[in-house]
Amino acid sequence: MTSTRSLPLSVLRAAARQAYGDLRPSIVGAGTTSILFTVAAILVVSRISDGPLQGLDSTSAFGTMFAAGSVGGFASLVMMQIGAETYTDRIGGALLRVRILPHGPLTWAMGKTLSTVVLVFLMQAMILLGTVLFIAVTMPSTETTLLCLLIAALASLACAPLGFFLSVFIRGVYSYMVNMVICLVLFVAGCCYPTSALPGWVQGIQMVLPTYWSGHLTRWVLVGDPSWEIGGSFHPALAVGVLLAWIVVGFALVPPVIRRSFRKETIGGLSRTQSTIRSQTGL
Repeated sequence: MTSTRSLPLSVLRAAARQAYGDLRPSIVGAGTTSILFTVAAILVVSRISDGPLQGLDSTSAFGTMFAAGSVGGFASLVMMQIGAETYTDRIGGALLRVRILPHGPLTWAMGKTLSTVVLVFLMQAMILLGTVLFIAVTMPSTETTLLCLLIAALASLACAPLGFFLSVFIRGVYSYMVNMVICLVLFVAGCCYPTSALPGWVQGIQMVLPTYWSGHLTRWVLVGDPSWEIGGSFHPALAVGVLLAWIVVGFALVPPVIRRSFRKETIGGLSRTQSTIRSQTGL
């Protein structure tokens, strides 16, 4: 029997093995092509969108602001990735198998966090490199580059709990599609479009979410133009505080939320879900 002292280490080892298994196909072969294509798409859109946005008092081109915001704001992809992998594992029966393992739900959540954060962080680092080389931003110093990478890692960790909270509601094709739409909307509103130009109620929602503050910080570091920001000014201390709050409070709430979600995983429920999905997809 595993001793109480060795329990945390055994869970970490199991989570690391799971993360490695999830990461390997994502960064080898076709996975690498997908990563490069996604990063290239961000940079191409930024490069060709080099004019100011109509109706917005900004000294920086849209493409520059978009690329700078994407360095941090691309952390929103963590939520999409967690949702996609939760959906795949649920309909494939992996969650049902994980449920019966000792500390299975916790190990699964830790493994998904490690794999998705590492994957998205690599993409953020590539976007940062492409932004510096191909987009009209000032060449950052070593300290600025390290600060951007730190913000990227912090942002990805902050978005992970939100991804788990949203993925709890994924039970089929339609709920999965709704989840992806929500994540995409948060990404677009957080770093692909000036938040200051959005309705007030949208700005209020964004102010409590990590998706906005992630892009806010990298726009502050790389560009320094506050025209896209809520209130027309930068608040780096507040932004870091919000991200840290999502990490600390969010990850404290993830285990009970995940455990409660796993209790709903049954053989009968899996069979019904698979049957419903076959009907929805016409199989």
